[in-house]
Amino acid sequence: MIVTDTEVEALALENSLIKQSRPKFNVLLRDDKNFPYLKLTEQERFPRLQLVRGMKRDQNSYFGPFIPNTRARHMQIVVYRGFGLRPCNIEIDGSWERPCLYYDIGECAGPCVRALCDEQQYVEVVQQTKLFLQGRGEDLAEDLERKMRDAAEAHEYERAAHYRDLVETVRSASREQKMASKDLGDRDLFAFYRQGERVALQVFLVRTGLVVERRQYFWDSVEGASDQELMTTCLQQYYHGGTPIPPEICVPFAIESAEVLTTWLRAERQGAVRLRVPQRGARKRLLTLVADNAQLAYAHRYERGEAERGAQQLQELLDLDYPPQVLQCVDVSNLQGQQIVASLVSLRNGKPDRSSYKRFRLRGLAGQDDFESIAQVVRRYFQRVLEGETRAPDLLLIDGGRGQLSAALGSLADLGMQQQPVVAIEKGEEKLFVPGRSQPLALRPHPEALRMVQRVRDEAHRFAITYHRSLRSKTVIRSRLEDIHGVGPVRRRALLRRFGSIAGVAAAPQKELVEVVGTRLAAKLKRVLAPPDRAG
Repeated sequence: MIVTDTEVEALALENSLIKQSRPKFNVLLRDDKNFPYLKLTEQERFPRLQLVRGMKRDQNSYFGPFIPNTRARHMQIVVYRGFGLRPCNIEIDGSWERPCLYYDIGECAGPCVRALCDEQQYVEVVQQTKLFLQGRGEDLAEDLERKMRDAAEAHEYERAAHYRDLVETVRSASREQKMASKDLGDRDLFAFYRQGERVALQVFLVRTGLVVERRQYFWDSVEGASDQELMTTCLQQYYHGGTPIPPEICVPFAIESAEVLTTWLRAERQGAVRLRVPQRGARKRLLTLVADNAQLAYAHRYERGEAERGAQQLQELLDLDYPPQVLQCVDVSNLQGQQIVASLVSLRNGKPDRSSYKRFRLRGLAGQDDFESIAQVVRRYFQRVLEGETRAPDLLLIDGGRGQLSAALGSLADLGMQQQPVVAIEKGEEKLFVPGRSQPLALRPHPEALRMVQRVRDEAHRFAITYHRSLRSKTVIRSRLEDIHGVGPVRRRALLRRFGSIAGVAAAPQKELVEVVGTRLAAKLKRVLAPPDRAG
């Protein structure tokens, strides 16, 4: 135990110990790195733009942080090429006779040669750079457009073209930012999405009303921590170590230790800081957007990770050469042997690949025959594979038992594709029937593989049922309307457009039917479509 005089001192000490000990609960600072910033060396006569790790309290200007690191380097290059800020570190007094290579390739204004760019002109370059890096792209673009027009009117067309290209560069970079609200000013917004012990945290950085950066972090296990404890820890670890603190921080719910935390943040910032829970308005809308992004980030990270583990488990379980990235499933649907259809759906890296979905109408069957149905679907689909119309999956799953698997294997053998990996899944028991094995393999001890197989099987069942219902609905409409003499395609479409369905036509008043099909046909429709207890 370590005793301190105040709670704020305890908070600062806790952050230092986290940095040193790296406990399991610490995820934000576990790599002990600082994020990249762009430093404008305004203490120099001719400022430069440097890539640095962390900020210092000095007379220079800092912009960022940037995530990933490549974004900071990209912005640095844009400044060199667009505004002409010097990339070199030489001592400049304007006395050079000719500029260096940076000027020749268009990445420097050439302040080393006074005739090309004097000190006053370079000050203007620095001011444009600051506006650009502060996210005030629209203000800068308007100023550059004015200079473009002035240059064009003065017949300085090369200079006007330079400003034109610079306006496009500024606006292109600004389109990557999202306008939040002119009233939002500078603030950070925090929200997280949690399922059990896993958490995805999102942070939006708003500067001068623009969302200029988004960061995301993940916990694989929070060891039973409450939401209050989690949010407090997020703020402590995030702002410890030099991360810029804005005047306002928005969180989705009140924090018990808010007063102590705010005092510590004010001391770190050396200025006012407000911890706020938005209830309405632009802040609330943006915080909701942050929460939505946290949920999407969670799904992207952990669902993809689960799919990778599921594929690895299937590889080990079935002794495959590699983890199956493309998993396809065949399912058959019918109603008492009528309208027999089948579906083939595909998962790619655990996600539905709807562009690869196929559906089949099965003909030539003597009643309900699941084995022949599976054989026909596999034969037809893999014939397309042989012809180069589509690609074979890494693993084919048949919804059924050993008999359905044998049917699929027979079709593959007929096509000379015995090397195609194929298994069948038994409903209820959740076991896999594998060629060459007398006993099925249990999936329940392999949860990720089980969920992946269940997902593709359920999707195949849904797709087949949807197709079957669609065909059955069309059949009902055709049999009841087309069988009525005098109701052709034009009148059938007119009736369904007016009344919506067969039931709507049957329930429609005689007067409205007359308006669509005439008196004689309206009477026939009422007589044929009437319920049995009203017929005749």
